[in-house]
Amino acid sequence: MKQRIIALIDCDSFFVSCERVDNPELRNLPVCVMTGNESKGIIISRSKEAKAIGIKMGMPYFQVHKLYPQAICIPARHHRYAEISHQVINIIKTFTPDVEEVSIDEAYVDLTDINRLYNTSYTELITKIRQAILDKTQIPVSIGLSCSKTLAKLASDTAKNCGGIYVIRPNKILQTIGNNNIEDICGIGKQNAKILKFNGIFTINDFMEKDNTWIKKVLGISGLNLKFELSGIATSVVNSAPKAPQSIQDTKSFEDFTNNLQFLHSQLNNHIHNAAQKLRQWNGFCEEIGVLLKTKDFITFARYNKPLSPTNSDRTIKRIATNLLNEIYNPKNQYRSIGIELKKLSFNQEQNSLFENLKKDDDKLSRIIDDLEYKFGPNIVKIGI
Repeated sequence: MKQRIIALIDCDSFFVSCERVDNPELRNLPVCVMTGNESKGIIISRSKEAKAIGIKMGMPYFQVHKLYPQAICIPARHHRYAEISHQVINIIKTFTPDVEEVSIDEAYVDLTDINRLYNTSYTELITKIRQAILDKTQIPVSIGLSCSKTLAKLASDTAKNCGGIYVIRPNKILQTIGNNNIEDICGIGKQNAKILKFNGIFTINDFMEKDNTWIKKVLGISGLNLKFELSGIATSVVNSAPKAPQSIQDTKSFEDFTNNLQFLHSQLNNHIHNAAQKLRQWNGFCEEIGVLLKTKDFITFARYNKPLSPTNSDRTIKRIATNLLNEIYNPKNQYRSIGIELKKLSFNQEQNSLFENLKKDDDKLSRIIDDLEYKFGPNIVKIGI
């Protein structure tokens, strides 16, 4: 089996970094990005300066404001972050097309033999990639390099604290990471870590010394694949083909608690359009629609229903979701967020003609609006549905 050379490129404090692109005055300050606004916000991204003074992920804004008044907290702008993420990916693809996006701020890259094309070492190549991203987008990234995804992830985590570049060489794997804690491995999880520790496995060295039969019995085939990955054998290759989602959810916290039903319907309509648009981008259809309504006390009410036929139509989804919201709404409750969930998804392999009669509920008008928004920006067209 040919040895792969794989890098994980991880944008540093991505949401905060994006805000600093648009507002350079935020550099070197303790900055946080949060869901919602002010008293109802939750911290979802922190600058290194914010981390240094003790701000934790998931802290509510009111605690941050009270304990760390010097911190600057900004409501999230996910549409802007998606734009910058797209720019970063496009820069990476100028070096190689073998890029697998795993989240808005992370991507695996297969660099096997690409160094020959650039007549340079792999370390120099990822240094060039990092500098190109910084020069063209102002987004700092950490890059881990090794011979499997698992090792690249471990290297990327280390890179954040040692200059942005870290390499785990194939001939020095256990010398480099052998003493790392077992929970440092992406894919182990808390429950499996407890099981391993109960059996005397506390480090990667301990894990690698275990017999394959025992690992497969305790952790299954995924545990055995993990051992191969840690030994430098890539059992999971970089897949540059985008993966269709298993479900689509669009939700957001409000700036203030509310029990205004008209406001809830208005916000739900926005989420419906965003979720249905993403579904149409995949040329997909859903067979189950759900409304998620969360109270100020973090109690979530959810109800689901099915359309008559698989659909990607804003109008069909709205009709069902409107009834669901009316069913679960209680005027005695104060609500902090609302959202839509599309489940049981199916996907057409090819785009259907605009004028083709479809067995599925394919919303042609919404597709036209999608094209207009792609060209001219979101909310360029408003329709009554």
